[in-house]
Amino acid sequence: MVPGQRSRGLKRHTRLSLTMVIGAVALTGCANPFGQEGYLRDRAGDYTEAQSSKPIKLPENVQSRELGDILVIPEVSNTSQVLSRDFEVPRPSQRLMMKEGDHYSLERNGSQEWLSVDREPSEVWPGVLGYIDELGIGITTKNSAKGLVETQWNDFGKDKDHGLMYRTLGKLFGVDDLDPMEDRFRFEVRSGLKEGTTEVHVYHQGRPLSKKGKEPSAPLKWDNLGERSKRLDNGVLAELLVFLARNEAKSSVSLQAQSLDVGSLAEMGRDGNGNPVLTIRGLSYARVWDATSNSLDKAGLKVVDRNRSAGLFYLADGVPQLQKPEKKKSFWSGWFSDDEEVSEDSDEAKTLTVRVSNYSEVVQLSVEKDVNTSAPADVSNRLLKVIQDNLQ
Repeated sequence: MVPGQRSRGLKRHTRLSLTMVIGAVALTGCANPFGQEGYLRDRAGDYTEAQSSKPIKLPENVQSRELGDILVIPEVSNTSQVLSRDFEVPRPSQRLMMKEGDHYSLERNGSQEWLSVDREPSEVWPGVLGYIDELGIGITTKNSAKGLVETQWNDFGKDKDHGLMYRTLGKLFGVDDLDPMEDRFRFEVRSGLKEGTTEVHVYHQGRPLSKKGKEPSAPLKWDNLGERSKRLDNGVLAELLVFLARNEAKSSVSLQAQSLDVGSLAEMGRDGNGNPVLTIRGLSYARVWDATSNSLDKAGLKVVDRNRSAGLFYLADGVPQLQKPEKKKSFWSGWFSDDEEVSEDSDEAKTLTVRVSNYSEVVQLSVEKDVNTSAPADVSNRLLKVIQDNLQ
């Protein structure tokens, strides 16, 4: 064969081979080697189609190490637990917006935790009392000079009649805390290490639930239940932080108003129905509530019950401060008057309720005979005037 012809034959053979290779690649190019049918497929979901098989059995004459499942599910010895009372799923914890808690933080040193506030103790003290009052917990010890408050014994995990107290603190008690117990708390408001700051410490005590006619003795020390006490202390501190921060956010107290007496900001007026009201502008609901409470105490008005969340003060029967001065009878009045005549407002003055209502820009005080009836105008005016004169 001539060398030139041999060279042309090799070229034709090479072109034919390349054509076949290109054709094969073109025919298989649409196939994905990484797909489910590909060689390099994803096996991440293979477990969903896995089927259980019987363990491998070896002949008896074959000695080998024991074969078994790689993932062994342990047997559960006790599938149920008998609880001493019903357990309810707790509500989620409260949360703050980004700027609401700028002045509040939870600090920790070892096992001790406390609430740090960038405020003077005198500003934090009313907020702590407001938190306890909001929960409806009775107070046994209150010392403003020492910044000390101790609550009554309560069954927080069961007594739903306490309303907000149960919804707030009831979630702090888990399944392990359902045994019949009584709990109480101690709040200490101290000056912080830095000037102008405050520390709030919370301590807990627990004891077996008291039986009728027999009250168990109180524990000798606080935080007597170890981990349970620490968990409750920290939970109450977290709830207190949210309460104080939100109460401050809702407050519209100006610096000028803080330096004034509450009485100078209060003015008598009438509402849309013509009933007398005492209107206070520029102060928060919490401060007006505390000022009203102090005013009633200073005036000597006996308050039999207080409901801060509803804004109600219940006064005792017969308020001597509201009685009209007796008019001097003339000689002829004994002849033509009825000695058995009853005063017009004698019934109204027996049971009275002072309502504190919070609106967008003002707080108003009104007087009611009952839930559906306002007190007579003259009785309301006299009582509201007594409150206004004693506001501080």
